[in-house]
Amino acid sequence: MTQILALDSATEQCSAALFIDGRLYERKSTAVKQHAAEILGMVDAVVTESGTRLADLDFIAYGQGPGSFTGVRIAVSAAQGIALALNKKLVGVSSLEAMALAALEESGKDIAVAAIDARMGEVYLGIYQRQNDQLVALCAEQVLKPEKALEQIKAVTSGQDFAACGTGIAVLQKSGFICDTDPHNFPEPWAIIKIAAGRFAASGGVDAQDAQPVYIRNEVTWKKLSEQGKNH
Repeated sequence: MTQILALDSATEQCSAALFIDGRLYERKSTAVKQHAAEILGMVDAVVTESGTRLADLDFIAYGQGPGSFTGVRIAVSAAQGIALALNKKLVGVSSLEAMALAALEESGKDIAVAAIDARMGEVYLGIYQRQNDQLVALCAEQVLKPEKALEQIKAVTSGQDFAACGTGIAVLQKSGFICDTDPHNFPEPWAIIKIAAGRFAASGGVDAQDAQPVYIRNEVTWKKLSEQGKNH
């Protein structure tokens, strides 16, 4: 019996889902400031609804980002805590890749442009293509100004038709991006689980202490409160 738990809070949506032999139990919330308070309660809810036990899990999948710095840490920390307690392996899945998979499944197209609003006038961008039932990244995930992102999309897609998804698409549209949008603005739990299942089968996952968030933007550009007001 295949049992996979998935946690994600990298974007405005927080989710927990439990997959058991083809059936998905899930909880979602877009109460952004409540992600830390809600995520473990969501886990309890899907476990109770399914009638199973966390001890029976095969592994735990988590949304590794990019996205909100705080949101990414919440899901990774929760997944690590559960994995340590139960001695389970972890598999991280890109937020952009999960959105791309959902967009491809919805649209039937072979290429997906996924973008997340990274704030500060930038977007997180990922472009994926379906090849033999696998997703292949056509460029490295990166954080870009809209005009640079549009250049990257044009260069990579080379005029081919594609699906577009994520909160970053609205940012790109303000800079003249024309596309058919997809409703998948957030990573879907089933997509995280599907991608993670393939990776777990191939590699067996990682230990809890080795699970890493992916921020892409390495430096936070705002100052700590303790550093503010020194010249005031």
